[in-house]
Parts: sequence; C-alpha cells; structure tokens
Amino acid sequence: MTYRGLHLPTAALVFILVLAVGLIGRFVYDKTQVTGPLEAALQRIPGVDQVRLENRSRGQITAYLELDREAYLAPTLQAVWRTAGEHGVQLAVCVQDTASPELVYLFNRLRIAAEEAIMTGQFTVLEQRVGALAGGEGVAWDLSVDRDFVYVSLRTGDHILRRVISRAPRSDAGELYVGGGVLGWANG
Repeated sequence: MTYRGLHLPTAALVFILVLAVGLIGRFVYDKTQVTGPLEAALQRIPGVDQVRLENRSRGQITAYLELDREAYLAPTLQAVWRTAGEHGVQLAVCVQDTASPELVYLFNRLRIAAEEAIMTGQFTVLEQRVGALAGGEGVAWDLSVDRDFVYVSLRTGDHILRRVISRAPRSDAGELYVGGGVLGWANG
C-alpha cells in the first residue's frame, strides 16, 4: 500500500522504531547521566540512610529519604538541596519519619510558637518555648533556623518526628514533604 510513492507500512515501521529508540535513549540517558549520579551523591551525604528517586512531571525529581536517627535535619537537608543544585536538578524532598500521635500533638503545640517566631523574628524565645514544652514531656528535641525554614525534630523511644516550617511560603528554596508517621506534612 502506497500513498504518493510512500510505502505506508515501511514508513509506519520506521516511525515506531525511531520513537522506540528515542524513548529508550532518553531512559538510558536519564538513568546514567542524571538520576544515577544524583542518587549516588545523595547517598553519600552524612545522615542519609536510604535514597529512592522518582521522576515527576516537568522534569522534577522527588527524592524519598530515610535519615539516620541521630541526623540533624537542617544540615542534612541543606546538603541534599545543594547536591541537587550541583547536578542541575529541581528536587522535591520527602523525608520519612516515625512520628507517634503524642509527638504530632506536641508539634502542633510547638507550631504556634514557631509561627509566632517567624512573624516576630524572636527565635531565641522559640528555643526557650520548645525546650520548656518538649523537655516537660521528656522528649529529646532539635531546633534549627535558616533564611528559608525552621527545622524541628522530636524524639522519644522508637519514634521521631521531623518537620520543616517555611519562613517564606512562596520561597524557591525547596519543596519538602514528610511522611511515614501518623500524619503527612508539606512544608508551610
């Protein structure tokens, strides 16, 4: 079967082969030049136990991270975003935690003080309040602040809660989600 001198079955076969080679080439390039090296670099960051990368729409990649129990949240996440930037990748991060209902309740009480500190800039008062509330419950805690986020970690027994509160809701600093515990959390 021909159309204006073009053999249609052959043209269709060539089109399908070119498309398949292109898609396979893109997949191989992505694995060997983008996600493979990025995953290896993220795995080398101190405090990161496990990494799993997943491609999302518009070229964005989500990194699912399991952090070491004793890892400090702020420097670990800053290193993750810096590494992604060095690889030219826009990265969304999902940190797995093991929050208990008690830790979530305590965090909700702490969040009020954190939001107030973000509005007033009085982060030393926030540290005192976190120390009083968490210490009063017998919970180990870690609090860090940078230009973009407030980082909170609460630990008790086998449970750890890690949360990040954005200081600028529409910041380009990074996209972060926390999951694996009682409730999920998107920074903000």
